[in-house]
Amino acid sequence: MVRLVWKNKTDITPNIEFLKKEYSNNFNRFEHVSNLNHSQTQLFPINPESKYDKWRNKLFYGDNLEVSCYLLNFLEKKIDLIYIDPPFFSGVNYRMKIKDNDLNYDIIAYHDHWDKDIDSYLQMLYERIILFKKLLSNTGLIFIHLDWHASHYIKLILDEVFGQNRFINNITWHYYNKYSAAKKNLPRAHDDILVYSKSKNYTFNEIRIPRKKPKKQLKRKMVNGVLKNAKDENGHVMYRIVTDKKMDDVWKIPCMQPASKEWTGFPTQKHHDLLERIIQLGTNEGDIVADFFCGSGTSLVTAEKLNRKWIGCDISEYSIYLTRKRIINFQKNNQNRSKPFFPFDIYTDLTHERNKIIKTGFFKKELIIERK
Repeated sequence: MVRLVWKNKTDITPNIEFLKKEYSNNFNRFEHVSNLNHSQTQLFPINPESKYDKWRNKLFYGDNLEVSCYLLNFLEKKIDLIYIDPPFFSGVNYRMKIKDNDLNYDIIAYHDHWDKDIDSYLQMLYERIILFKKLLSNTGLIFIHLDWHASHYIKLILDEVFGQNRFINNITWHYYNKYSAAKKNLPRAHDDILVYSKSKNYTFNEIRIPRKKPKKQLKRKMVNGVLKNAKDENGHVMYRIVTDKKMDDVWKIPCMQPASKEWTGFPTQKHHDLLERIIQLGTNEGDIVADFFCGSGTSLVTAEKLNRKWIGCDISEYSIYLTRKRIINFQKNNQNRSKPFFPFDIYTDLTHERNKIIKTGFFKKELIIERK
């Protein structure tokens, strides 16, 4: 098998048990931020054999490497789907405009500038992919969202960590409504979403897409493992009228636009329809969805909508602000639905800087956020 090699490539697998202990509950590494929790808190350790009857959704404000090591103490082989939308190695830091009462200022919402150091970028994702595999259930899937900058490198890493035979799909997200000023190349109008499984027995639900209008189609049947045209008793081929089709690996879904009621101003926000397809494809109701680069929280809001349990994580206070606000608003606006929501708690490694941010009341402010 071809393996990707880079400067100072380090496999953290031999150190995982040490890392689990370093970030275990005994060290109180991650604390409830009680004044930010939407509902009454409960200590994190749960009985994983109870099918999470007392489950509480969790939003982590911190480094996803540390959070993953911490979660391995409780949820190893328990997460049913992991979706990540990590840095793309784009060389750009994405900015937002913030309006806070009478104050207006710009901030970096998302760092993706690596000074062309592809080695450190690859090592960052390599370490996390190893940990994500440990967290993934035996029937689970991982979806890694990338674009043309580095998807070819990350596929080789996934082949190494998960195995070439665990590759499921390379989904092409075709966003047809994105403006491009390209002059020396064709407009780049798609992202890649790489899908891998933990085993050969993974959850995979068929999704059918409505057609714009009914279509006459040859009727087919399976004969000795081969699809053949179905024929009537006179040997004539048979037809049927179809109103939908099986979803394939090219998804035509628009980019998120400011006119959408779902728009948050976060510069790399993905469309909710995209996340809905992913979660419906790879999970069933009650399963656990995790997003360790949760950004504006679209994956977690979608998990709420589809009655999935969730774990979110981001290192940016603006991501936590948006995600918390969106989850609370979604629950408030859907109080009459038939199935109750799971309560959610916020955790963080309460460093001096994070404690300072929390004490300012930042997360409870009414900010106006715009993409710059």
